[in-house]
Amino acid sequence: MATGIKDKVAILGMGCSRFGERWDAGTADLLAEAFTEALADAGIERRQIEAAWYGSGVDSVNVGNSAIPASMALRLDGIPVSRVENMCATGTEALRSAAYAVASGAVDIALAIGAEKLKDTGYGGLPSPSKAP
Repeated sequence: MATGIKDKVAILGMGCSRFGERWDAGTADLLAEAFTEALADAGIERRQIEAAWYGSGVDSVNVGNSAIPASMALRLDGIPVSRVENMCATGTEALRSAAYAVASGAVDIALAIGAEKLKDTGYGGLPSPSKAP
């Protein structure tokens, strides 16, 4: 019988990049800014993170369709980093994946992080979800 993950996972810390027209910063810069704040809030070191999930819904204007650029920006060498995408639920998908990794006992500390740098796309708002021309 399923018992859920209640009392098996805790969020240690969180961070957020500064909001605004960040023409001076790319997606990797925004990720690093939020990550640094989250580490400080959690009171942990980068080396304690055992796995990470990166959420990005629009790969063509962010760091690409893999997690490698996010892993490099955050210097997460030697651990698995996965990119997830689930339209408007992408952040929830990253958090759910990290939480279940901890709840299952696969890792003790996991990272869920995401970024969208839509200001650099050249158009306002989110792009059309259609792949059709």
